[in-house]
Amino acid sequence: MLAKQYGRFGTRTEKEQFELLRWLFWDNHKLTGYMATYRYQRAFTPSPDPQVLTYFRRRLDDFLSVLEQHLVQNAFAIGDRLTVADFSMMAYLHYPKSETGYDFATSHPAIHAWLNRMASLPGWKSAYDLLPGKRLKYYASTL
Repeated sequence: MLAKQYGRFGTRTEKEQFELLRWLFWDNHKLTGYMATYRYQRAFTPSPDPQVLTYFRRRLDDFLSVLEQHLVQNAFAIGDRLTVADFSMMAYLHYPKSETGYDFATSHPAIHAWLNRMASLPGWKSAYDLLPGKRLKYYASTL
């Protein structure tokens, strides 16, 4: 695991390790897969199927409510320390609201605060600041 190799953003106890894996698996199965697909369909597909968008949006609303409730009580995924689980979960949530369709400051204030904590870390950059190359054609403004 990346955290073990570099000795950062990992866990200290077996209980923390369990929680880290739980959030990584939850993110992989629930949050990122749906957000990535929803964002792509919504913003970068010329004629997305409205029923597909509605389906993904409803699922995301459910999953984001789970994360929101957790982050109301915790600064990060497994408490008060940043871990690789946080990096994993924020990957598709940090894109602009024009792409994701979510204004987290309004809809999910704890997620918004968490994303701001992540963005305030030394050396943090958004994906658009890190990834070179031409951007995909953007269609969301026509929806």
